[in-house]
Amino acid sequence: MRLSKFLRSNAEEILTAWDEFAATVVHEGSVLDQKALRDHAGEILSAIANDLEQPQTAAAQEEKSRGESTKPQGELETAAETHADTRMVSGFAIDAMITEYRALRASVVRLWTGAGGGQDHHNDMRDLIRFNEAMDQAIAESVARYTDQTKKSTDLFIGILGHDIRNPLGTISMSAQYLVRSGKLPASAAETIINSVVRINSVIEHVVDFTRVQSQGMMPIRLAPGDLASQFVKILAETRVRYPRSLLSLDSVGDFTGSWDEGRMGQLLSNLLANALTHGAPDQPVTVRLWESADGVAFSVHNLGPPIPPKEQQLIFKPLVRGMVSGKGEHRETAGLGLGLFICREIVRAHGGSLDVTSSAAAGTCFTVHLPRH
Repeated sequence: MRLSKFLRSNAEEILTAWDEFAATVVHEGSVLDQKALRDHAGEILSAIANDLEQPQTAAAQEEKSRGESTKPQGELETAAETHADTRMVSGFAIDAMITEYRALRASVVRLWTGAGGGQDHHNDMRDLIRFNEAMDQAIAESVARYTDQTKKSTDLFIGILGHDIRNPLGTISMSAQYLVRSGKLPASAAETIINSVVRINSVIEHVVDFTRVQSQGMMPIRLAPGDLASQFVKILAETRVRYPRSLLSLDSVGDFTGSWDEGRMGQLLSNLLANALTHGAPDQPVTVRLWESADGVAFSVHNLGPPIPPKEQQLIFKPLVRGMVSGKGEHRETAGLGLGLFICREIVRAHGGSLDVTSSAAAGTCFTVHLPRH
């Protein structure tokens, strides 16, 4: 029996196997009944059967092998795309959805060969190849749709964080400053409020940046000509305001012009300084050095204090992890989300540079950044 005919005449048996497997897939959504589990599986099988019965050119086969859409003209969405929508809403992770397709493929082949399929070597082999191509195309459509929907959700999340939460924080900060000017609130009390607003804003920025990196694969940057040394002078001045008891110094000699994302460079240095001031010895200086390298520029942030154990020196760049506690596994930094150094490395990576750390009790801790000028 040709595979397309088998798919049509044995659809119920194939879909029952689909239901049984889908019911075993672990997901975070609600328990689904048979109709919800099956959703558009029947339409996917029907589309594959239709595809098997149509003539296929070498160009069309090549398109399928690359995962390019073969959606009929005028069709708004395929059954595979709709299947991805329903699985996402139902709480299925993308890997669980792909596992369903793998099980469907295996069930079809097993049931078809059990019914005598494969005996006509030439035709059956061609059918099997085209069936696998059609399955791969359905998977590609589902994954693309799932990924697109996830990105839309991510963009919405970023928009809420970046607008709906930051605006009230700005109102709180301005209100505190107004109360100080009007004499209704002591400056010391307002300082606590404003510092808390700054910390919350910092957490929001870290979460937004982390989400963007996870969604886009790279920290978004906008390069423009600038002088890194001049910018760093401003960042140190801002840091001294936030940390009035800090001992900060900047040592730079040379030409530090190039193309950078000024905002990201400021964020990078600010994060490294905050890390040094938080974890370094409070009565010891934090030093920023700028120098020219063979193929660009470099800078370092150095502090004295407790060293970072060698086993932790790469872990500190992982998101949501500040280090390892012996016997306890990974844990989050108690003073924040543990995203600061991860974001630093992503900013440097987006600029085509490198970020490294060395740390010892004698020499202190030094984060070193190498950047190309252009």
